[in-house]
Amino acid sequence: MRNIILVLASLVTLSSMASSTLIITSDNTFGPVIGFSDSSFNYKDTDAVRDRKFCFYGSINDVCPQIADAAFNKSMMYGQGNHDNMKLLSCEVVGGEDEYSPEFVQVSYNLSDDYGSDFNVERRIEKCVTSSMSK
Repeated sequence: MRNIILVLASLVTLSSMASSTLIITSDNTFGPVIGFSDSSFNYKDTDAVRDRKFCFYGSINDVCPQIADAAFNKSMMYGQGNHDNMKLLSCEVVGGEDEYSPEFVQVSYNLSDDYGSDFNVERRIEKCVTSSMSK
């Protein structure tokens, strides 16, 4: 029930901010979060990469700069004493050649922390699906 309320609150916020580009991060443990969010602490040492879902509302061209800002901020906080770090390896818009290959963002980053965790993560971020009832 809590997750449903969070999703509805997020959608209301998103509809009122239609001119902005927002990245939504979601998984079964934390539910939806507005903004790009990931951390080495989200994974156990034996995990591959936990299933997290990312999507965006708005302009696809704003997604990579937002991810770069998130990585920069996490790196700056790491330098100030936080225990986890993120290094952006690559981020690019892919696809869009025709109607059968929609555009998406392919991002690669490294998550590490003071306790020895080191994960190279690749994610595909697509446009969030909207319901026809929200129109």
